[in-house]
Amino acid sequence: MSSKKKNRSNSAGGAPAPKGGRPVAGQRPTYRGNSKDLYRAGTRRSSSGGISPILGWSLAFVVIAIVVVAAAAYMSQPKGGTGGLTAPSVVTPANIASSGRTLGNPNAPITVDLYGDFRCSACYELTFGGMETNLVTDYIATGRARLVWHDRLIIDDIRGGIASRDAANAAYCAADQGKFWTMHDWLFANQASDESASAFSAARLSAIGKAAGLDMAQFQPCLDAGTHTADISSQSAADKKTITSTPTVYVDGKAVNAPGQGVSYAMIKAAIDAAPASPAP
Repeated sequence: MSSKKKNRSNSAGGAPAPKGGRPVAGQRPTYRGNSKDLYRAGTRRSSSGGISPILGWSLAFVVIAIVVVAAAAYMSQPKGGTGGLTAPSVVTPANIASSGRTLGNPNAPITVDLYGDFRCSACYELTFGGMETNLVTDYIATGRARLVWHDRLIIDDIRGGIASRDAANAAYCAADQGKFWTMHDWLFANQASDESASAFSAARLSAIGKAAGLDMAQFQPCLDAGTHTADISSQSAADKKTITSTPTVYVDGKAVNAPGQGVSYAMIKAAIDAAPASPAP
């Protein structure tokens, strides 16, 4: 849930770990245990009488050096999404029809409304952790449902600033070129794991747009002018009373997850399959 940093924006319960190619908050490298194993291997006596003290100490120093270098490399990784850009590990299929923020057949019998925030780490997990991919594969690509994105600027509301709004504007500017879902993928791949605003500075949003392959002659003026910010802010404010955490998913107007409750693909699937116009496969 985006309301508390401690639980990663009320991330979906049981959601798979994200695979977007960035360090996850609280994660630590695993080489320490391996180094201990190497150290034990280098100092354990063999059945033939063991190894010399010089060789043992040499191996120990090598292991220590490896640990120091690896730790330095880990600590030097960019935090807060301010380093070099990362390409999305999962991309929305280009062969699925889209219009603005709607993905799939506009006449599909089922509508799935997804309320999210591009700074929201739980929304990142929904995007790259398998839920959105399964939804698109099983229902959107087959024409049984359409997916509609809604911006709920909840982190701006809680932590202040305008980074969520500016990222949403960047996505709307991409939508003007028919590339909302491309920008959607790139924004999530480059958000900050701690949801900080630094990931979506004006300069970085411009760089993300360029990396996403947008027509910069059209995108940059839209980004600089904040062309869509008023509409985005107005709609988010209108949804504030009912959408109190992100991600929140509705199927045909009915909430899949209660406020503050995580969402899983099983929950979304059950809601779609239960809809009258969409019999279970």
